[in-house]
Amino acid sequence: MKINKKILISFLSCIISFLSFSEELLLKNAKIHTATERGTLENSDVLIRDGVILRIGKNLVSSRAKEKDLSGKVISPGFIAPQTQLGIVEIELVPETRDDRSDIYSAGLSIDSAFNASSTLIPYNLTGGITLSLTTPSSSGLFSGLTSVFSLSGSLEESLVISNIALSANISGGEDSMAAKILLLEDSLNLAAITDFGLSPFISKGEVQNAKSRNNQSNYYKIYESSLPEEVSYSARDLVALKKVVNREIPLVVKANRASHILALIDFAKRKNINLIIHGAKEGWRVSRQLAKAKIPVILQPIDNIPNSFNELGSRLDNAYLLNKSGVTILIGSHETHNAYLSRQGAGIAVSYGLPWEEALKGLTKNIADVFNLDKRGSIQPGYIADIVVWNGDPLEVTSFVEEAYLSGKAVPVRNRSMKLKDRYINQ
Repeated sequence: MKINKKILISFLSCIISFLSFSEELLLKNAKIHTATERGTLENSDVLIRDGVILRIGKNLVSSRAKEKDLSGKVISPGFIAPQTQLGIVEIELVPETRDDRSDIYSAGLSIDSAFNASSTLIPYNLTGGITLSLTTPSSSGLFSGLTSVFSLSGSLEESLVISNIALSANISGGEDSMAAKILLLEDSLNLAAITDFGLSPFISKGEVQNAKSRNNQSNYYKIYESSLPEEVSYSARDLVALKKVVNREIPLVVKANRASHILALIDFAKRKNINLIIHGAKEGWRVSRQLAKAKIPVILQPIDNIPNSFNELGSRLDNAYLLNKSGVTILIGSHETHNAYLSRQGAGIAVSYGLPWEEALKGLTKNIADVFNLDKRGSIQPGYIADIVVWNGDPLEVTSFVEEAYLSGKAVPVRNRSMKLKDRYINQ
């Protein structure tokens, strides 16, 4: 059989090109917390190629990989910070350093272009194990805005990972009735659905038929818009964001803590057929059975059990344990953007109050990636993005520290401003 020389040369060129440009890293002999069903692997290796995990196991070998012996060290997936203002807030009392709110847009506020990859808070939280941030606006109205995902690499051009993956809302404030906010939530989603001529409870069938027969969507819109409170108005951007919730393209994240409020939201999500995530859920343990049945995940801050309002009187430190026991998917975050890395301390506290250690780790990593559909992130397994953190001990212990971090397989500095100041003024 004759072999076409041109084909052979082309094939060999491809192989040489692949061998020349692919980068491999082999991390050996570490304790690996995978955040998967495989659990924790002792004295194991991770082989990374071009930023993606290729293999995990013992005694891995690669002639092309740069090897690093991590004997005595611990590897975990990089932690993900849910619902923070990382990259859009620097100093809360200095308006010029805040890009987290708007009086112009509500649901449609996207903060992608405002993210500051050079924020001092980014290396500060990276040294605490955070590699991804779900950054969310904090406007004071019913809708805060859209959440986007950013890498804490510090890159000016490559920090944005995924745009506009969720819409945030808040019904916990005391300036208006929670019942009124639920009604406005419903009215807002109804308004966003008019492109399908969904029937409104405020419009007679005759009016809808007239609008349909004229094929005049703008008339129908005006009819419905006039039924909203006078002080409420939405831009086209706002309606597009709301429409994505209606179509189940993105979840609605609602901040709520009181058990009765959570029950009202569960009923609302069922009636509107939307993907709902509860943020806060300080009294979630009281309605854990209902949350589990509705398959609604919750974002918790287990580090704090002190009630900050009358909506949180039922706060308790074993909230995460009780929710997990009932089958609720828990995501663990921190109530502080500046110290988002304290989520790991909260996870450790939850473990001390009964939450299984592996479930606490998943609450910082895999569960967040799964709930927000972050493809191939949040755990250590073949085919996944190599966002990996190397620790000198248990990642959930406050006495453990990050020694190395790899974002998409590339080593990034784990030094923050505080460390640099210490070296400058103390270690001289």
